[in-house]
Amino acid sequence: MKTKNIENVVNHITALQERLCYCENNLQYIKRLQALKYWLHKFDSLLDKASKGEYAAIYESYFCTCCGFSFYDRVINSIIAYEYGERPF
Repeated sequence: MKTKNIENVVNHITALQERLCYCENNLQYIKRLQALKYWLHKFDSLLDKASKGEYAAIYESYFCTCCGFSFYDRVINSIIAYEYGERPF
C-alpha cells in the first residue's frame, strides 16, 4: 500500500513539473509551485529507511545537489522570490 502511495506522489510531481512549463500567468505559476512544494514534502514524509533505498535515485534527483541548488531548493527559492515581488511573467 505504501509503495502505491509513493508512486502516486511521484506521478503528481512529474505531472506538475510538466504543467509548470505551460503556465499562462503568474497565478497559475505560483499555484503550481506551491503544489510542487506540497507534493515534495509529502514524498519526503512517506519515505522511511526501508523504502528510501528503493526510491534513492528519485529522492536524490529532487533533494540532493550536484552543484548549485537542488530541485526542491529552486522551487522554494522561486516561491520566496514571488513573495518579494519578483514576477515570472
